[in-house]
Amino acid sequence: MKRKALLIGNTHGLEGVKVDLIAFQEFLKSDRGGAWYSSEIEVKPDIAKRDLESLISSYKKEKYDYMIVMFSGHGGQIRETTLELNKNQETISEPELRNVSDRQLNIYDCCRAYPSYTPDSVMRMKAAFESTTKSISSREKYERRIMQVIPQQILLYSCSIGQYSYDSARGGVYLQNLLRTTLAIEGDFKLVGVAHQEAKEQTEAQVRKERQKDQNPEGILPKCLSSQQLVLAINV
Repeated sequence: MKRKALLIGNTHGLEGVKVDLIAFQEFLKSDRGGAWYSSEIEVKPDIAKRDLESLISSYKKEKYDYMIVMFSGHGGQIRETTLELNKNQETISEPELRNVSDRQLNIYDCCRAYPSYTPDSVMRMKAAFESTTKSISSREKYERRIMQVIPQQILLYSCSIGQYSYDSARGGVYLQNLLRTTLAIEGDFKLVGVAHQEAKEQTEAQVRKERQKDQNPEGILPKCLSSQQLVLAINV
């Protein structure tokens, strides 16, 4: 039998996606998962849309007997389920990943929330926002972006269960790193998930170096589209 598994993940602001990709790959290679060969599995974190489209096109030509497509990351529902592939917010519609093989299993671990706007209105909002950015206050800019997101509850923890959260003369290590991430913002906003991921990496490295101990921050965040996510800070 000719088989292929494609594992896609958007790791931008979601620390668990890397874990998902590794875990699913190991499952497939196990006897329980079908004893797949490594050569039959392709893992593509943060893939560019054009590269994914090219890959899908090549798979169709190969005419596999069976195929699995797994996605972990940001998603939303805009007419159909839409998957966000990378930090550049490139998206692909879920139907574009269907019918690659006659026998196929597609698995999506992502949000499917409806936005309060259509794709066309998003473009109009963006154009209007860019034209008025200089004339509105930081407060209004912040409020407009907050009200754009879908309802959500985000939980950020400075350490994992059973660990200590370390302090210093400068303040809590994690909190200070989290605030430090807002000093460098790509684009107009700093997403909460992105800030947490950066602060987590900085905290883990700092605590390990200074105290020879572990402090692993954790976050519980929705896997929705970037445009639907809460922001921590704005670019001023």
